[in-house]
Amino acid sequence: MTKRVVRRWEARVARTDLSGWVSTYRDRVLEGMRDIDGFLGVAFHAEREADPCKVTVLTTWDDMESVRRFAGGAPEKAVVPDYMQDFFVAADPEATFHDEILLEANE
Repeated sequence: MTKRVVRRWEARVARTDLSGWVSTYRDRVLEGMRDIDGFLGVAFHAEREADPCKVTVLTTWDDMESVRRFAGGAPEKAVVPDYMQDFFVAADPEATFHDEILLEANE
């Protein structure tokens, strides 16, 4: 088993706001995350049919210490900057953590 940690957080976003949410994340959040030692990547997933749709954010980290550098002393608490709040119809107050046990890609 790897030591990599996947932090999973979910929210609901109106389908018409998805592209704005992704753009804002890329423009205002991602660069800062890339500067955090131990940040490995992020993936967004959105339900195909629902509106508002459930979105799942999966961030991958070297270890829990890396997650704490991002989220602080309570790494399970949601990290949502004020300027991102308006995109969410609802949002989980906490994230969950998972061990990455298999990652394969064919790209």
